[in-house]
Amino acid sequence: MDDIHFSHAINVGYQFTKDVSANHDASHTEHVISFVDQGHMRIEQGQEINISPGMLVLVPAGVPHSQFSGENVGAWWVSFCTSCLDLSEAHSLMAPFEQVRLGALAVFSLPKPRQDYLVSLMQALKKEGQINGPDSPEVMRCLLMLILNEVKQARSALVDTPAEGNNRVSQALEFIQKNSLTAISLKDVASHLNLSPAYLATKIKNSTGYSVGEWINRNRLTHACSRLMHTDEKIDSIAHQVGWADVTHFIRMFKKSYGQTPAAWRKHHNSTR
Repeated sequence: MDDIHFSHAINVGYQFTKDVSANHDASHTEHVISFVDQGHMRIEQGQEINISPGMLVLVPAGVPHSQFSGENVGAWWVSFCTSCLDLSEAHSLMAPFEQVRLGALAVFSLPKPRQDYLVSLMQALKKEGQINGPDSPEVMRCLLMLILNEVKQARSALVDTPAEGNNRVSQALEFIQKNSLTAISLKDVASHLNLSPAYLATKIKNSTGYSVGEWINRNRLTHACSRLMHTDEKIDSIAHQVGWADVTHFIRMFKKSYGQTPAAWRKHHNSTR
């Protein structure tokens, strides 16, 4: 993992919030797993979902999500950078994240007998991060894989399948997610699905609230944030890697989405490590 700051490749912690405030269309640059062990809250993912103790919540990198309210919510969480760990959503243990990205519910229950074990894994992961020894990166990766296995086993017990009844949208988002770093456009996505660009544009916008172009940019900017935080690469190099030939346009789009230039965003996040 050359040029990678591993200390930010995997993070874990426990958070208790007495009053959960509304947070609309938030997104992370990392994949996040949360396990709620107390309290209740509501989130929005195409529909209102009530979360109670014993539930897992998955948020893939770059996917917007909204929370509305909650009281006395306690949760263990793990965030991890897939590009830092060379761990794509094509990996078998990442299947639940891919399913959520393509339309499956992000919230599901963890069987009671497995809850204590999952918490013990997160506690061990946190302890290893504090040790930060020469073997810690490998140990932390192994613990993360065990956590992902628990998540996958819990998710596979459900009978629902992702994006049933909205298969075209799912296929389009999957194609964008896998190809957003190349020079793709609405026309390319529509051609891949053998649909007219106008039909697909309307379908995506009505189903997700975002245009095809916005989904492409969101995926590219998520990759850009990961590179800004975890590497020392120059801004113009990152812009080209994530699909922007015009660096000025990349900086303008980044600032529009995050309120800061890429350089300022990197400086702020590096200072908070």
